[in-house]
Amino acid sequence: MKNKKLSPEKILEMNWAYAKTSVLASAVELGIFTHIDHGKKTVEQIAKAAKSNRSGTERLLNALVGLGLVNKNKAGIFSLKPESAAFLVLGKPGYLGDMSVHSLQLGRTWLNLTQSVRSGKPHNIIMDQKDNAEDAMPRLVRGLFQMNYPCAKFAASYLKAKHKKISDILDVASGSGVWSIAIVEEFKAARVTALDFPEILAITREFVNRHKLSSRYKYSSGDLRDIDFGDERFDLIILGHICHSEGKIHTQQVIKKSFRALRPGGTLLVAEFLLNNDKTGPLMPLLFALNMLLNTDEGDVFTTNELKRWIIDAGFGRVGVLGKTPSVSPLIVAVKK
Repeated sequence: MKNKKLSPEKILEMNWAYAKTSVLASAVELGIFTHIDHGKKTVEQIAKAAKSNRSGTERLLNALVGLGLVNKNKAGIFSLKPESAAFLVLGKPGYLGDMSVHSLQLGRTWLNLTQSVRSGKPHNIIMDQKDNAEDAMPRLVRGLFQMNYPCAKFAASYLKAKHKKISDILDVASGSGVWSIAIVEEFKAARVTALDFPEILAITREFVNRHKLSSRYKYSSGDLRDIDFGDERFDLIILGHICHSEGKIHTQQVIKKSFRALRPGGTLLVAEFLLNNDKTGPLMPLLFALNMLLNTDEGDVFTTNELKRWIIDAGFGRVGVLGKTPSVSPLIVAVKK
């Protein structure tokens, strides 16, 4: 049997992967998708609306056609593909444009990966320190809402099936509030304490108000590492994609604080990127581990067994993993004895 002929296609595609991100982010920054949605259909109309050069705009539009984000007919009229209309038009509920621009900005940091691998130190600390987090995180936080909302609704449905009542919720490092928003939409009597830095809590309020839930929220400003969660105050504590930025030591500490703060029978909900036990996959957590190397002092990605062990060591009785979620990350649910 002859050996299959090797092809460099995979490697060549990786060599140009950055260009796709750049094209998408540039189109978002220029408002290309929004202009087309608002009736600008020709190169001239789109370039005028975007205040950009005609030739450059035409090249960008043609690249968007090649990427499958925009249609172009024989008359040179442009229209949006369904995915672009749903997720890349400013003002629409599913808007992901902020995430696209954040990805481009993050890409500049990734240019320093070799240096960070050699030194074992971050290039640009954006998550560990308060000032850096407040400066760099708002665009990311807004962009993450739509990415996490389907999984948050999945979590809410799961909790609804397990619990008749949840009254008091602590949303740790609440960000946009996506996890607690989805849950209080299911549990009509629940009240939330949202904990985060002041600048981020402003975004939490923005999304809470948008969902008409302001009467059910109160806000606690500060660093989750410094704040005492209290003793037996909550029925549910949410750690929504924060363990990777906290790292091994601080993750174990926040889990222990959460255990103390939960009432007997209370639930800890953890959403997180998790690796398999030999750390060979899935791909997204593997890449995110390098992202943590580049951007944090202590952040990392853990295996499922590591995180489960820390939760059990904190005192939790039952720990379950919900792997089939509408997301690349599973959910871990633990119940206090």
